[in-house]
Amino acid sequence: MTESNLVDQTDALLRAIGHTVVRFQQVEQWLAEELALLLRMREKEDQYLVSAAMSFKQKVDLLVEIFPRRAERHPNFPKVEVADVRKALYAAEEYRNRVVHSFYAVECGDSSKWVRMKGSLRGRAGFSLNSVDANVKIFEECNNALGVIREWSLKDPEAIREATAILDKYMKGGGL
Repeated sequence: MTESNLVDQTDALLRAIGHTVVRFQQVEQWLAEELALLLRMREKEDQYLVSAAMSFKQKVDLLVEIFPRRAERHPNFPKVEVADVRKALYAAEEYRNRVVHSFYAVECGDSSKWVRMKGSLRGRAGFSLNSVDANVKIFEECNNALGVIREWSLKDPEAIREATAILDKYMKGGGL
């Protein structure tokens, strides 16, 4: 591989990682905005209060608890499968965490490609190091899935399930 190909590959990888970060921020902000509306918080600033006050999982759990109650009383609310939304939002956070908390490097034995490495100290096995080729096409597919999950209240439940399946496939399959 030529040096310019490695530079192109590097640029594409860095853009994909950045896209993951921004897409997840959008997922989290959309969630905070929806919660602020459900909680009848009227000021624009309120959504930032929701973001600052709770972890992502706390926001998801509150949404799953409160959305069905509010939707029953308001026929204009979208039809949402909250169990599917919870799975999708949890998968989005897991994907983002895996991307952000991994280490990316040009492989020592093959300076023509990037790898993603993630160390773990869990379980009886002790330390393990997972290393896979950094695949920009997988990042792009997963980032597109984040775009669907971001708009969970506007999307068809099947689209949410499909987006979740994409993230699950790559996280369980070792691609990410």
